[in-house]
Amino acid sequence: MPRTMTREDVDALAVGGTILGGGGGGWYETGRSTGVLALEIGKVELWGPDEADPDWRVITSAALGAPTERGNTKPMHFIRAALLLKEAGVKYDGLIAAENGGHNSFGGWVIAAALGLPVVDTPADGRAHPTAMMGSMGLHRLDYKSVKAGVTEGSEVLAWGSLQSTSNVVRGQARDMKALVALARDPVPVSYTREHGAPGAISQAIELGRAHMKAEGAEPKVKAATDFLGGELVCKAKIAKKTLEARGGFDVGFITLVQGKDEWELGYVNEYMTLEKGGKRLATFPDLMTVFDEKGEPTTSATLKEGQTVYLVNVPKEKILVGDGNRYPEIYKPIEEALGRPMVKHLAGYLRP
Repeated sequence: MPRTMTREDVDALAVGGTILGGGGGGWYETGRSTGVLALEIGKVELWGPDEADPDWRVITSAALGAPTERGNTKPMHFIRAALLLKEAGVKYDGLIAAENGGHNSFGGWVIAAALGLPVVDTPADGRAHPTAMMGSMGLHRLDYKSVKAGVTEGSEVLAWGSLQSTSNVVRGQARDMKALVALARDPVPVSYTREHGAPGAISQAIELGRAHMKAEGAEPKVKAATDFLGGELVCKAKIAKKTLEARGGFDVGFITLVQGKDEWELGYVNEYMTLEKGGKRLATFPDLMTVFDEKGEPTTSATLKEGQTVYLVNVPKEKILVGDGNRYPEIYKPIEEALGRPMVKHLAGYLRP
């Protein structure tokens, strides 16, 4: 039987989603308020991977753009994006989230509550990622006609074409409107999301959030989350320097962490992409690099400030649920160009030819 979401689930998912956001995936506060609003609008049912009809066609719902340029996008714009697809003749039976993140773990909730549709626990990715291509579950390698609807205050876009061309259109909308755009996209059968997405990742985020919330005190909270995911605490350190540039619909920059004589560099494109120490690569996306503040609460790259003391945790990609969209070398090119750091060569043996 599907699981009816509760306020307790909302609180836990907002926390667990932020941890799995790895620096991106949207703001905790926005996600929590979205979850609460959805439950006020109607019932939200989360269908497990094996409970949903494999032939149901599901669309992906997410917010897309640079986290520091939120704009004036409201919950109603997510509903409008889904309706825009329907008006264009796109048929669908339910919704999935694009990823886990403080906001994006709630992908589809408001739409589901308003339109009476199921949310299926087969998100495109179990962690957050910066590009729509990374959430495409490998559709770009198929003969697939993509369709995306992007909506924000003062702008509606409907794009048909390849995965890359439609992604570029909506990313351009986010850049030009300086907003996180409400995105509805690309219907696929549930059976496809089971095989190529991250089945069970929303439930995992809820349980992760509960484990974190049960702990008391900063270090116990960080330890609870780290142990749950099978990761390691890299350091408790001070942010000595942070660079940030909103470029092409992304937040791009580097964060320097210092603890005594030790120094680490986090590179981010919305999410944390690279972790280096002394020029040596320690972690590369989709490894989950995630940061907690002094109170042990999960944060995003957009909220971190120089002088802040934080906990940095790393979880190997093999220990988290990662969608197939992250397994293709070609999707890393725009990230390497934006960050100026190699990634593909550090993922040898993980990426598909």
